[in-house]
Amino acid sequence: DVIVGPGNRWVTAAKQLISGVCGIDMLAGPSECLVIADETGDASVIAADLLAQSEHDVDARPILVTTSAALADAVDVEIQKQL
Repeated sequence: DVIVGPGNRWVTAAKQLISGVCGIDMLAGPSECLVIADETGDASVIAADLLAQSEHDVDARPILVTTSAALADAVDVEIQKQL
């Protein structure tokens, strides 16, 4: 038997406890995602990527770095729509 997949700090702690008794894929830390985009970025895709990482754990850190205030605003709107 092998336990695999992402999770939060509790999943990582559980994997650490059973490591050696049962196979595990790896001990993972909090999810991090950095999206770097200019004004050509697709707000809906960027929002989806940021949300996909943030759903794993309250310690997840999805970050958008952009040169475009308009894109940052559009991503904020998309995040609210996709929640």
